[in-house]
Amino acid sequence: MLVGCASPSSDSNRASTSSVGASAASTAGFEQQYRERASSATRQGRLADAAIAWEVLTVLRPDSRDYRDALADTRRQISAAAAERLARAAQAQRRGDLDAATQGYLAVLALQPDSNPAADALRGIERERVRRQQLGRPSRLTLTRRGTETMAPSDKPVPAGTDRNELEHAAILARQGEIDSAISLLERRTALDRTDRAARNLLADLYERKADDALAARDTASAIGLLEKSLRLDASDARVAERLKQLRSSAAAKPLEPRPR
Repeated sequence: MLVGCASPSSDSNRASTSSVGASAASTAGFEQQYRERASSATRQGRLADAAIAWEVLTVLRPDSRDYRDALADTRRQISAAAAERLARAAQAQRRGDLDAATQGYLAVLALQPDSNPAADALRGIERERVRRQQLGRPSRLTLTRRGTETMAPSDKPVPAGTDRNELEHAAILARQGEIDSAISLLERRTALDRTDRAARNLLADLYERKADDALAARDTASAIGLLEKSLRLDASDARVAERLKQLRSSAAAKPLEPRPR
């Protein structure tokens, strides 16, 4: 009788032990996966990815000194590499080589996405490009202010597809709220190469974001114009087409709101 009563409890204990064993095996497998990921990223010089993997491991095993030391060492390598890249980029900027400087600052952000000096420098480079443009001295990859006038016959623009840094630069500017600068950069890029689908898609998205801002400011006319630009870049975007249709209907039913002064 006693044996019969003990059987369910014994079965429960075995099930519990089995569950704990499976959980431990799963954790060990996860840990091994991240150790391999961290080691591989370090060997390949992908320090930012390595740091993320070591961070996960320190959370998983907070008592592991090896993981803490590996994370600290990786962070030191990142700081040293970022400082070196930042110095080279600044040197290129002082020489007036804005393309090399842009590439250098983007390399810094690849290591340290929160690097304020690199982000500020990229914004400064874009302002310098706009200034040169306004003074009538276009840089190697710029046209005129809105990319609507043709370059002089003696100028030989480099196709935008040969330099992806500008696209990355525009994306960074957009993430940081520098929408106008990002749009200016992409307008020039798409004017140089109308087949650059990535640049056209990003520019279409930014026009739509500007349209949202215009609507928030009760500037329906500007919003309509921006959505029209977006749709010209991507005529297959049914959502933008529907928004534009609704705005036009609304504008036809009542006078357009005055633009804020």
